[in-house]
This record gives sequence, C-alpha cells and structure tokens, in this order.
Amino acid sequence: MHKKELLSLIFTMLIIMILTACGQTPSAANWEVFTIEEASGFDIQFQVPPDWETNYILPMETALGQWKVTLTPPRCSQGQIAEYEEDCISLTAYIKGEAEFEEDAVLALISQNIPLDQEGAAESILMGQTSFEVDGLTIKRFNHKLASTIGEVQLSYYYFQTENAYYTIMANFPYDERDGETAQEFQKILESIEVLD
Repeated sequence: MHKKELLSLIFTMLIIMILTACGQTPSAANWEVFTIEEASGFDIQFQVPPDWETNYILPMETALGQWKVTLTPPRCSQGQIAEYEEDCISLTAYIKGEAEFEEDAVLALISQNIPLDQEGAAESILMGQTSFEVDGLTIKRFNHKLASTIGEVQLSYYYFQTENAYYTIMANFPYDERDGETAQEFQKILESIEVLD
C-alpha cells in the first residue's frame, strides 16, 4: 500500500470515528431500574441515573391506593446550594379499583391556567401541551409558567394510564433551566418507561 493510500485510509477512519462519536448520546447503561414490586397495581418501571435518589410513600388510609414517588437529582437547579436538598419531581400512581381518581377533572384543571391562591389573584400560565409515545403509552404533557420568590418556574404535569393505574408526574425547574442538564436527564427517564406484564 502506498503512503498516499495509507494516509487516505487513516483520514477516512478518523472522520468515521469522529462522526460516530458526535452522534452518540450519553449512555444510560449504568442507570438503575425502579419499580415498586410490593404494589401489585404499580405496573411500570423506568431507569434512573445512579446519582439520583428515589423514595416512595406507602398508601395511607386517607389516600388508599395512592403510591407517591419522589425523584431527587443531586441538583434541581444550578443555584441550589446543597445537594439533594430539593425534590423537584414527584410521581403519583392511583391504582384502579383502590384509589379515587377523576381523570376528566384532573385533565380539565391542568389544561388551563391554574389558580395558585383561593382568591384567584395569582395563577399559572399554560404555555402549551403536547403528547408523546413511550412503550405503547400516550403521555400527555402540560407546561405551565409561574412566578415564585426565586424567579420564574416551569411546572410540567404529565399524565398517562395503564391497565392497572393512572399516573401523574409533576416536575418543576427554573424557567431558564427548563431544557438544562437535569431536565434532559428527566426526559430520558420518561423515555425509559416500560409497562410490566
């Protein structure tokens, strides 16, 4: 092989390696699988980054059939001082036949500006709604913008249902970080949802 052909081959291989590396997304191979095995109606699982904390609360008599899960990243915002100090994502599973859940009322509430006080003087602003498919599920997303003492916040509500349960997820991030690293990791969590048989 001539020197010119060898250089050409090496150059081609380098370009292929660079293009392949640029097209890759960060690996979720080392993420942990989360589900609640002791809740017979909790019929989903999803992957969580290893540095996130997960916790769930057992159903109480006052909230029969409701499983509340908190997902806590190291930091919900860049301005957060201490790690794991804030819970910015919560999931609630309402087990069908056990928990009370009014689907139409919930969707009507989150698909419009939401009153934030009893007088109705303050309310969130509905910024838009979308839906996407994951493992045969249609997940509806409702984005709200609201003012807080720390600045503007994006509050996103997600809703979907399986054969055994209704699921709602609430996530809040500073408005200017709504597409930041933590929000992107959360989106990958959503995309990893699988329905269990």
